[in-house]
Amino acid sequence: MNTDFVILIVVAVLLLVCGVLILLGSGDWLISGYNTARKQKKEKYNLPRLRLLAGLTCLYTAIVLVVSYFVDSELFITCAILPVVIITILLSNTWAKRK
Repeated sequence: MNTDFVILIVVAVLLLVCGVLILLGSGDWLISGYNTARKQKKEKYNLPRLRLLAGLTCLYTAIVLVVSYFVDSELFITCAILPVVIITILLSNTWAKRK
């Protein structure tokens, strides 16, 4: 078995586990920046929406990693991941904030 494939599968499984933990509400400490934020800053965010964004992003990234192994193109990874990262950042700073 190819070591690159094994590493890719391990990373994908870790992302899947992180995504599921976040979606179930047990992995808030995995959300970058939220864990270290002060209480006043945490209150500015709608936590269920933030969990949804972070969890789905982890799951999507895991799927793209596995698919990228079978598609021999670095352009595929860039085109599949970059827009999702940008959209996640924008939504986490707009849609996931309390109004």
